[in-house]
Amino acid sequence: MDYSLTLAALLGVFVLLYTSRRKSSLRNIPGPLPPSWIYGLLLFPDALNVHPTFTGNMLELMFPPMYGENEFAWQKMYGTVYRVRGCFGQECLMISDPLALQHIMKSANFHHAQRKAAANAALYGTKREEHRRLRAALSVGFTPAAVRDYRAEFERIARSVSDKLGASNGKSINVCPLLGSAALSAASELVFGVGELDEDLVEDILKIMPQWPGHTKTEMLIDGIGARFPLLFRTATLYLPSFNLLRKVRAQITQVGRQVLREKIAVMKEGMDSGHDLYTKLWENTSSSKGKLTDDEITEQTSFLLFAGQETTANTLAFGLMELGRDLEFQKKLRDEVKAHQDSVVYDSMPLLNAFIKEVLRMYPAAAMRERVALKDEIIPLSEGIFTTTGQRVSQIHIRKGDQMMLALASYQRLQSLWGDDADSFNPYRWIDRKVHQGEAIGPYANLLSFFWWSACLPRMAFRARILEMQVILFELIRKFSFSLPANDFVCVKLSNILQPTDSNGQKCVRLCVAQIMEQ
Repeated sequence: MDYSLTLAALLGVFVLLYTSRRKSSLRNIPGPLPPSWIYGLLLFPDALNVHPTFTGNMLELMFPPMYGENEFAWQKMYGTVYRVRGCFGQECLMISDPLALQHIMKSANFHHAQRKAAANAALYGTKREEHRRLRAALSVGFTPAAVRDYRAEFERIARSVSDKLGASNGKSINVCPLLGSAALSAASELVFGVGELDEDLVEDILKIMPQWPGHTKTEMLIDGIGARFPLLFRTATLYLPSFNLLRKVRAQITQVGRQVLREKIAVMKEGMDSGHDLYTKLWENTSSSKGKLTDDEITEQTSFLLFAGQETTANTLAFGLMELGRDLEFQKKLRDEVKAHQDSVVYDSMPLLNAFIKEVLRMYPAAAMRERVALKDEIIPLSEGIFTTTGQRVSQIHIRKGDQMMLALASYQRLQSLWGDDADSFNPYRWIDRKVHQGEAIGPYANLLSFFWWSACLPRMAFRARILEMQVILFELIRKFSFSLPANDFVCVKLSNILQPTDSNGQKCVRLCVAQIMEQ
């Protein structure tokens, strides 16, 4: 018997008594009906071994057989703003309207849900009021000139991946572990100028995302209770097992960072070149400016700097190779473009390669959705009006302090009004044929929100380094290998804080048949 679920259900009774006194401001927004109270609406209770009485919207939203199959259907049915029921009857807005998303992301009146904010602090070591100053200081490492300095190391890592793939020629392999290690090496090179980390630390870093707080049924229930009783649950939830790993990894990475920074400072004081990594750039900038980061502040950010792009980049590359395996004709055209540029490589000058990267980011955004809570009463504008359950058409939504909302970023990136009638299909040519909306952009790269989840701590232009990394690795692999899907193999898309490719058992996996291409 799952006693944690039973305890959460009993605590939920007290939540009901509390919430029944507060009439929802969202009650007239349409949305799917919730036949259950604790989780919301669930069509597959037997699959999750949960009695239907204790199931609801959040399980169907977060844990369907294939991520998005319910969310995207609801968007088509109800529009870009609709209401779902969270745990214990809490009402929550799902928002993919571009103007509403832009308003929420730019406003200081919205913040992470209580325990997500605690998780961010546990890993990143910063509070919200510090983010602006940190972003400004970190920008020195993500200027166009700074990003160009990372190219040589990214190319070295890409060759290493290529060598390892070459050893498996003709075999069916899971490419996720190899891509994960490569992305972590690239992140370590970018931050430290050191490509290899301690094996135990690497293992712990690679475990973080699947264990991120809030992505089990029990933790989702605790989130629901904590949203109503933040003072009571704020401290208690920090001692859940998932937080222990966050604290452990952050302490380990910070210790490594302090040692590396001490060594770099000693080298620089001797007048020698210590490299082109972010640590070097930050310390040089700090030593010549007032009000910049201290040594401790530099090392305190290491956990986020290492972690932010590693998992997302690896997953994006895995999804990309999966799509190449599905479309061999497109793969050949992309390889022809790559080979035509191999003697003089300018990554930004390859339209098909860059269109492919944009389309992978659009279809598989790492931050599929993000939770926010209103810190005060607010009015959210809409780019398109919606009809309420009373038949009234409204162009803005009034919300109250404490109202919950989900920024439905994956849904936003499938809006037909922005991406065309085939928005649900993988089609890189839309970027070449200019079939995407050309209006005001709300995302920093190609109007996409794929980099939104790490923008709280990193400068707006930090995505440049990740784009270059993907360009370099894909260029190397597509030039030397062909990829195809094994017969009867199926990749599931699951949400575990970020979108991940998994096999039928829920293990992170993209299995591909890899064949080396003979040089001509």
